[in-house]
Amino acid sequence: MRVVLLVDVKGSGKKGDVLEVKDGYARNFLMPKGYARLATESVQREISEQKARVSAREQRERAKQQEARDALQGRVIQIPAHVGEQGRLFGAVTHADVAQALADLGFTVDKKKVEMDPIKHIGEHTARLHLYPGIEAEITVHVVEQ
Repeated sequence: MRVVLLVDVKGSGKKGDVLEVKDGYARNFLMPKGYARLATESVQREISEQKARVSAREQRERAKQQEARDALQGRVIQIPAHVGEQGRLFGAVTHADVAQALADLGFTVDKKKVEMDPIKHIGEHTARLHLYPGIEAEITVHVVEQ
């Protein structure tokens, strides 16, 4: 029996794959659980259209993130902080502080996508932003006395 998988099935295939499986496996396992449908022409056309929509959405998102990378690459962000003796900060400048500074400039970056060590001294430090798989930007974080 030819079926189209609606979800990833371990040991069988990925979502959207058209498989030839035994009748019992399809009728007793795949179809009742909603993992597969009969591979009719309309179902295959629907799945291919869905794949095309997902691909187009991913391409738009990738292009958007590449534009953001171009705008952010090499940018210097200034963050004021309370400073004690010898230029040492009270506390630290963290991922969240960098993400907030970027948000103030109009860039939406999740704090989990900022890669850096906590900053404990004034001066210039480097942070890497993971915007999208394979798209990264490096910015300079300049910590100044408040």
